Amino acid sequence: MPKIVLFSDIYLPTFPYLEMPMYNETKSRGIDIVYVLQDGDIRLTDSDLAKTFSNLNLKTIKKASQINSIINKDDLLLMRFAYKGFGGDVMAAARRAKRKILAYDPSGIDIRVRACPAQYLTAKSNSLKIATIKKFGKKQYNSIYVTGTIHCDAAVATKVDRDDFMRSYGLDPQKKLAILTPANPGEAWMKGLVSDYKKIVSIVKTKCSDYEIVIKCHPMDYLAKYKMQPGIVHKNQHYNGKHSWEAIDPTLTVIKAEEGYMAFKACDVILNIRSSIAMETAFFRKPLVNINRNKYVTNWPFDAGIMKDITMEELEGVLNKGDYSIDDDLCTKYCIRENFSDDGKAYVRTIDVAVDIL
Repeated sequence: MPKIVLFSDIYLPTFPYLEMPMYNETKSRGIDIVYVLQDGDIRLTDSDLAKTFSNLNLKTIKKASQINSIINKDDLLLMRFAYKGFGGDVMAAARRAKRKILAYDPSGIDIRVRACPAQYLTAKSNSLKIATIKKFGKKQYNSIYVTGTIHCDAAVATKVDRDDFMRSYGLDPQKKLAILTPANPGEAWMKGLVSDYKKIVSIVKTKCSDYEIVIKCHPMDYLAKYKMQPGIVHKNQHYNGKHSWEAIDPTLTVIKAEEGYMAFKACDVILNIRSSIAMETAFFRKPLVNINRNKYVTNWPFDAGIMKDITMEELEGVLNKGDYSIDDDLCTKYCIRENFSDDGKAYVRTIDVAVDIL
């Protein structure tokens, strides 16, 4: 009987069990599934993570080509979109062996600017599917399915008691909570970006006394503390190998990696410049304020109905006057347009596609 082979090449501490809903959904349908990791992956060497991953129907590979000893000709390889690194090598090896591959869109917009060896692809929105076809033509992939992104599924399930959350970080629940969201650390080379982050923190700390400010980092930012091993990717070279907050303000309160979505549920406003977190905030029905966005190239769809663009000079007044708001209906429309749905079921639709391909 054909099976699904789920390979995971990157560990994200913000979503430590990202693929588990897909794995469990497949099992619940009575379909065989194998979870594959690279030898020495952190999810096997870390004792806490290993409690979960070592109990799966698990296999490991040392070389990319070894994936073909696990996938039979009628099976399906399911993995995140990848065009380089070990993940890209695994996908390329499977394609050379004429195995069926479904690459799921994790959250970004890479699929519209890069191509991968998979025959089948998921996109988080119809507009992203159209952009991908426009870039690469209709022959690059057999099919592109619109499913939403599994990265945002947890936004629906996440619950939080705001006051308890604030107190757990030593913050005053009587104050408003502002979250700074630095971009992918690999983009910190952009002229003026780190300086603007520092200015934001300084303004909130010194001129907006009704606010607490914390930092919620990009998933790759948290990886700087891990030693290099399979599953770990380091992109903090522009911070000299350190975390973003160590360059921006070492005294900042840093949200724990696994509590990022809790922070979004608890906050009053999100302060952003470059980060594609802008595409996710609508899931939380929270106001997003973009600062100096005109200075930087952004890769996500702007919507004046749920986002506010301001200059650095306007930040103090906007915060102190509470000059931001959110419209639930417009957030829902944005989620449907840019992420297909806000129902938290992208993992189900992804497995629906996988089963159809099988």
